[in-house]
Amino acid sequence: MGLDIISVVALICCIVIGFKKKINVGLICIAGALIFGRLSGFTDKEIISGFNSNLFITLMGVTFLFAILNINGTIELLAKRIVSFSGNKNWIIPIIVFLVGYILTAIGPGAIPMLAIIPAFAIPISIARGYHPIMLALIGEFGVFAGRMSPRTPEGILVRDLLSKTEITENISYITKILVFNQTITGIVCAVFTFIFYKGYKVNIEKNHEKEKILFNKKQKISLLGSMIVVILVIFFKYNVGLISFAMGAILLCLGVAEEKKVISSIPWGVLIMISGVGTLMKLVITVGGIELVSVILSKFMNSYTVSSVMGTTAGIMSWFSSGLGVVFPTLIPTVSSIAKLIGNESLALEIASLIIIGGTFAGLSPFSTAGGLIVATAMAESKEKNIENQEEKLFKELILWSVIPIVIFVTMSLIGFYSII
Repeated sequence: MGLDIISVVALICCIVIGFKKKINVGLICIAGALIFGRLSGFTDKEIISGFNSNLFITLMGVTFLFAILNINGTIELLAKRIVSFSGNKNWIIPIIVFLVGYILTAIGPGAIPMLAIIPAFAIPISIARGYHPIMLALIGEFGVFAGRMSPRTPEGILVRDLLSKTEITENISYITKILVFNQTITGIVCAVFTFIFYKGYKVNIEKNHEKEKILFNKKQKISLLGSMIVVILVIFFKYNVGLISFAMGAILLCLGVAEEKKVISSIPWGVLIMISGVGTLMKLVITVGGIELVSVILSKFMNSYTVSSVMGTTAGIMSWFSSGLGVVFPTLIPTVSSIAKLIGNESLALEIASLIIIGGTFAGLSPFSTAGGLIVATAMAESKEKNIENQEEKLFKELILWSVIPIVIFVTMSLIGFYSII
């Protein structure tokens, strides 16, 4: 049995053990990484390199900052202020959340910083308006995903650069049009499905949500100003969202807007360990060819009719445990021309590329990935603040489901020929 097979089995076993024994999966995966890594000839340094410090800093920084805003009531009050503007039109809230995610992503910063910002605002809004918190967070994230291929975003620039090195002959304007259209429509379809899945249309408005006078106190005004500065620096000046969140959080604590002890205890440490631990083992799985093995198995089902959906599914599975921008796109997009030639239809190259991008984006709601991890971290911070217990495992399972549902959606759209219409 090769290392690739053993690595996939090891990963599955760690996840199963964590669930069965109700032990943090990240802790089990770190132990698994040590055992598998050593037996496979990796050094300790190579094993530790799988710990994604950038993601950890992002998650910890954002949850640290928003823990401050949660504790002193800033987010709750801001949510009330936002929803008050819609009056009794509850249906407009999900649309607003989706559009905010889409527009703020498309104007330049890309998905990664916005994936951290959107759940922190969407979840308190959902609670204030009676919606399921995960529903509104997902709709916001689908908005972020939908706006990802704008020509101004880092991922849009990267993808077009990668495609320029392939044998795709279409001009850059046409390529951008295809990518933006497919990404946007997929995001809308996923958001609508989410709204229906959680029965958002059944939410009743029992209280009057007409505009009400909502006043922020001094600490909340300072906190709100600090968070606005963070958003501006991230979107327009390209600051790392994790680092700037740490810096602003430290400044806010110095200004006395919240108690440090309460803030530190509100950070969902278990979630951070889980995500980072799984990533440590996953790096080894990728290195020894575990994900490539899964791709090879999937390739057995490829023909001119199924190739786009199979490659999209492959990208989706990879994105469950790795970065679309850093791993999935650079790994799979360079192969689109050769795959199109292999199946005898070179005109499918751009469609295959589009499905890789969609798969590597929309399936990234796995709790082991950036988007899913940020939703879990934000939701758990909210649960801690409101003393809601035993939510972590439920959220974990729920987001595993939501890492699969978008794959089913875009594969269905692909098989009925949607992505071939333009």
